This record gives sequence, structure tokens and C-alpha cells, in this order.
Amino acid sequence: MIRFSWKKINDKFDWNEHSALEYMFLKQGLKPPSYLTRKIPDIVKRASCLPYEQGPCFLRYPNEALLAATAPNYLYLYLELASKRNIFDWHIRGILHLPLVLAEEYQMPWIEINPMLEIENDNIYFKYEQEKQ
Repeated sequence: MIRFSWKKINDKFDWNEHSALEYMFLKQGLKPPSYLTRKIPDIVKRASCLPYEQGPCFLRYPNEALLAATAPNYLYLYLELASKRNIFDWHIRGILHLPLVLAEEYQMPWIEINPMLEIENDNIYFKYEQEKQ
């Protein structure tokens, strides 16, 4: 499990989707996939050597989500929505999903077609955050 601040990460890279995703891969010691191929900026490389920007966001299985992504927009939306969850809900009640009402600002078709997410009973479930069987 990792804890981080999605806002601080994005602020650091001027909300550049590729830089934020490259940072997440490098922080986890993973090689960025081919859909992110470009010369990684020095600011991303330097930032990836520092501790995570601490904050209220969490991912239980970050490597699995990063490695399973097939497109940057799917992964970015996954991380964006995951960052809206409340860590205290998970610690106290074991809740890993996000109520749909907390994602109203996002276009529903993008959530519905994202293969990394599932919508059920007005909740968004993160496929790579669920308990391993």
C-alpha cells in the first residue's frame, strides 16, 4: 500500500498526465509502458527519487493497477477517482469503492468504458484494489 497526494503530484508537473503517470511508474520501480514512451523530463526523474508527496490518497496494490493499464487515459482516470476515496473509510469500515455521487464532475461515459473500473449499485469499484482471493 502507498499513501500519496494526487493533487501535489499533479501540481508539481503542471497537471501533465504523462508526467504524473511516468512519476507513478518510476516511484514503484517500474519501467513506463510503451504508451507513455517519450523522453522522461528531468523533473519527473528527480521527483521520483524523493519520498511520495504525503496526503490522504492511497492505493493498496499500485503495481497491479499500473501494469494492467492499457492506455494512459484509463490509468489516469483510475488514479484520479481512487484519490477521491477516504482512507478512514477503508481503515474503519473496509470500504474500497467510491460512491458515484463523489464523481459527478466526471463524464459518466468515460467511467463506464474504463476497463479498470466497474459501476455497481451507484458505486465505482477499482478492479485492482479488491482483496486478493
